[in-house]
Amino acid sequence: MHVYVRAPNHLGDGVMAEPTVRALAARHRVTVAAPGWGAVLYRELDVEVVPRGTVPAADAAVLLAPSFRAAWEARRIPVRVGISWDLRGWLLTESIPPGEGHRTREYADVAALLGVDVVGEPRFEACSDERAATVAPHGHVALVPVSPSGEVVMWPGFAELQRRLGGRAVAYTGPGESWPDGVELPLGELAAALEHASVVVVNDSGLSHFARAVGARVIVVHGSTAPGRTGALGSEPVEGPALDCRPCYAKRCRVGGVPCLDIPVERVEALL
Repeated sequence: MHVYVRAPNHLGDGVMAEPTVRALAARHRVTVAAPGWGAVLYRELDVEVVPRGTVPAADAAVLLAPSFRAAWEARRIPVRVGISWDLRGWLLTESIPPGEGHRTREYADVAALLGVDVVGEPRFEACSDERAATVAPHGHVALVPVSPSGEVVMWPGFAELQRRLGGRAVAYTGPGESWPDGVELPLGELAAALEHASVVVVNDSGLSHFARAVGARVIVVHGSTAPGRTGALGSEPVEGPALDCRPCYAKRCRVGGVPCLDIPVERVEALL
């Protein structure tokens, strides 16, 4: 059977979906439509990766992206399974309701609608050329201070933590992200660099999941998000104050000032 998988739109969700894509590929011919990171993230899997918006003439569609558009684009595929988000339930032949469990499990439950069992956690390995190219020092503390989600998830203590750590710390950034002395690397080379880290300190962002998939020890600072919902599996969570409004997953802080990220630097530093 030819299965079309519409991957999620964001890197972290794409990492959480990796076990599901892997399990599907072990049973079926799989084409994955994904953003630009998909060709690297899923390169060791027996799948064809195509750009978003490319929909092959498949037998079944596994719609891990939550949007109405993803379901609409796949409407001509006979079997369409996914989570019934965004008023798209009528476009799915089988679905599961949105839940409160971990997103990795939700993706696995979607695959189960096709009779596919998903086991294991996300994984990714740098290749030999990427490992040979890295100049990251062994035992450094990797900091990932910037997130595409903006200030609502970005812990403001990173600058002070970096100052305290001095030469022990290396800050990594994504494309177009700005941070003093930040190092921007392609995804595969970043994996090789993180293999050299003693620990990775990161916001609840896509790179937290990627770092865990690489096998790094990861400390995730959570403010508006919940470890049990979107935290990187196997990471060490540091949660902000127990406010009535958290977790909210809002794009902007509704009370102002992002008080859920009021986490002392000393608290994170003590875990290193």
